[in-house]
Amino acid sequence: MSFSNRLDLLKNHFHLNGLDGIYVTNLTNIRYLTGFTGSAGSLLILDNKQYFFTDGRYIEQSKNQVKNATIIITGSAHYSEIKSKNLLNDNMTIGFESDYVSVNLFSKFKQQLNKIKWVSTSGIIEKIAAVKDKLEIESLQTAIDITDEVFLQIIPDLKEGAVEKEIAAKISYLFKMNGAEGDSYEPIIGSGYLGALPHARPSSKQFERGDFVVMDFGALYNGYHADMTRTVAIGEATSKHKEIYDIVLESQLSGIKVAKAGITGKELDSACRSVINKAGYGDKFIHSTGHGIGLEVHTHPRVSHLNEKPLLENYVVTIEPGIYLEGWGGVRIEDDCWIKADKCEPMNNSTKEMLIL
Repeated sequence: MSFSNRLDLLKNHFHLNGLDGIYVTNLTNIRYLTGFTGSAGSLLILDNKQYFFTDGRYIEQSKNQVKNATIIITGSAHYSEIKSKNLLNDNMTIGFESDYVSVNLFSKFKQQLNKIKWVSTSGIIEKIAAVKDKLEIESLQTAIDITDEVFLQIIPDLKEGAVEKEIAAKISYLFKMNGAEGDSYEPIIGSGYLGALPHARPSSKQFERGDFVVMDFGALYNGYHADMTRTVAIGEATSKHKEIYDIVLESQLSGIKVAKAGITGKELDSACRSVINKAGYGDKFIHSTGHGIGLEVHTHPRVSHLNEKPLLENYVVTIEPGIYLEGWGGVRIEDDCWIKADKCEPMNNSTKEMLIL
């Protein structure tokens, strides 16, 4: 899908909602609509014109990247430029991204452009961006392939005495050595009892014999985020290790089996959660089943009991159930999954067999 097509979809939406335009300040959404990858900018989208604002650091970059908007280079506040250049007519109705605009900034909008009717919007662009096009799927698949490769390369280092921080650092290094821009997010490494923390930060703890190690990491490629979790055992696995692992794996595979376009986020979450509930560990599955990925690692849609809207074809979501036992550890298994009309296609190839290393 071209940037022009993305803008057309957005314009169709704001026409249906009585808007004359929308002012975009979230940089990820600006990148989705224009291709701009810098760290400062805003975008005013009207019915037949777009204006992109940035500062002098990005003169050449914006010329190279932004092809579908008039570029305005300024050292002033962008809303001041909108006013001084009379880009908006009195009494226009303009949407703004209320999820990202502070109260202070909004008060300045209203003060400087006090004849404009400002309307709060939420998630409009994110919902459009949730449906991936062919090039986005390719970028995601490359990020996921790199993640799979790095998992293979890090396996020899996963042994008794390894240090969580050092494993995390090597994963980050290997991502770049394998062609990624870097980490999709800081790797989560939780060994032993720390594995009971779903988002454990790598510590100085060493891997010990009998530890489960929860490893959640992903590569960033062309702006697109992979997100995978695997859990491995160090040295040995008891019957309890095998029990918990098998329950989580069955839960994850149950989600993959039912996932397809038309199923709601709530129904997919329930398919995974029911397996863990039936096994008696329902209160130990303490997060939602998944989320969308793309230019952000956590984005629309939610795969949780709170989302009663259907998943659409060409969404890419994570399916990542887990069980977390305080003082003992945890297990989580996660794949990035491409939602198709009649099925779900896991995009990861890393083994989900329980590895004892």
